[in-house]
Amino acid sequence: MKVPAWVKGVIDLLLIVVFIIVGLSGIALYLAPSGKIAKMIGWTFLGLSRDTWINLHVYFGLIMIGLVVVHIVLGFNRMVAMLKSAFKNS
Repeated sequence: MKVPAWVKGVIDLLLIVVFIIVGLSGIALYLAPSGKIAKMIGWTFLGLSRDTWINLHVYFGLIMIGLVVVHIVLGFNRMVAMLKSAFKNS
C-alpha cells in the first residue's frame, strides 16, 4: 500500500502536537495538589482546573495511541526492510 508522503507528514505533525499536550498535561497533573485540596483552593494551571487537565491527559493519550498505531502500520514495511538489512550486515 503506497501512502502519499503528505499523509505521513500530517500523522507526524499530529503526533508532535498531541505529544506536547500530553506532556504539558502530565506536568500540570504532577504539580497539581490532590483532588479535594485542588477543588478547595480553586487550583488552576494555565486557567484550567485539575479535572480538565485529567480529561485532556486521558483523551489526548488515547488519541496518541491511535496515531502511533497508524504511524507504525504506515511505516511497517520500511521498518522490516531496515531491520533485515541491519541484521544481514552484522
